[in-house]
Amino acid sequence: MTKEIQQALCKYLSIKGHEHLCENFGHIVFEMDVASLSKSDMLLEFEVKISRSDFLADGEKGRIFKKFEMYGNPFGHEARCPNYFYYVCPENLISKDEIPLFAGLFYYNSDKEIVLIKSPKRIHKVPSKRVDILNKMLRMVSQRKYLGGTMLTYKNNLIKERYKSLTGNELIIKM
Repeated sequence: MTKEIQQALCKYLSIKGHEHLCENFGHIVFEMDVASLSKSDMLLEFEVKISRSDFLADGEKGRIFKKFEMYGNPFGHEARCPNYFYYVCPENLISKDEIPLFAGLFYYNSDKEIVLIKSPKRIHKVPSKRVDILNKMLRMVSQRKYLGGTMLTYKNNLIKERYKSLTGNELIIKM
């Protein structure tokens, strides 16, 4: 369902005039389910949630919690933070009262439409470096098309194949 929501969101954003979109965009430390770069070089992050447990796990003292601490107070970390952040989820999975103050919220409804529920607050005003973001988006899209994944995924898969051919066993790489 995540892919279905991502595709519906990208279609919605394209119709709304977003020109540069990338799914599963690795930005500095964090991966964005969908990233969009605006004409004014503002970076927008869209986090897709398909279950309550997935959403509630964000509040735990883990990697995502640290991300939200940074987004809540980006001073000195502007290059690592998007300018805007949204949650995107099936209708009524998350209420607008549950999300961080800086976050926006979209619902994916039963008609397979994306509906804006809450607009986000701007996290910071520093524009992204357009050339860097677009180069990375293009590189990721190209690698996925021609390698079946990003370069790291491709190399990990080669390692797994070599290991299996040598040992006959599956290699599990934990990240």
